[in-house]
Amino acid sequence: GHGYPFLLAARMDFDSPELDFRVVNRGISGDILGDLRRRWQEDALDIEPDVLSVLIGINNVSKQQGLDTFEADYRHILDASRKANPDLRIVLLDPFVLKTGHAGDESRWAHYVKETTRLRAIVAGLANDYDAVHIKTQELFDRAAGTSSPELWLWDGIHPTERGQELIARHWLQAVSRRWPRN
Repeated sequence: GHGYPFLLAARMDFDSPELDFRVVNRGISGDILGDLRRRWQEDALDIEPDVLSVLIGINNVSKQQGLDTFEADYRHILDASRKANPDLRIVLLDPFVLKTGHAGDESRWAHYVKETTRLRAIVAGLANDYDAVHIKTQELFDRAAGTSSPELWLWDGIHPTERGQELIARHWLQAVSRRWPRN
């Protein structure tokens, strides 16, 4: 893909080619957390990552599926990941939404806000429980949309534009570099 993982891979490889980073993006458009859980062994654990970054949840909201099992499914994949590598560095990103595109429709907006707020609280708790870096993407997009039109950041209210992907990538790198600086 050409989202924030692609931008991270390009930047890290350019800035530190001697470290021979390998970034693997296993995100599948439209997946909910239950889908991720079903393919976790092959798509995550078999790769044996040193750093794991997870951004999921908005499809659970838009499809109104898996909201009741979101935390249990998330804990399952994080427990399996920690068991496979107790030293694994974990980065969790919040699901996010802006009032634009189909997400800005009044009949959908209240649902999106309510459920993403609920899921962000779960992600914050998981970040704390698993000693993970927590990227508060909703706050990033809210600030960005406060200075310009929301559709410049999320073209349909839930999917980032190129500018939105860059926003995520920059803040991911900053947060991860603060937490685990290179010596």
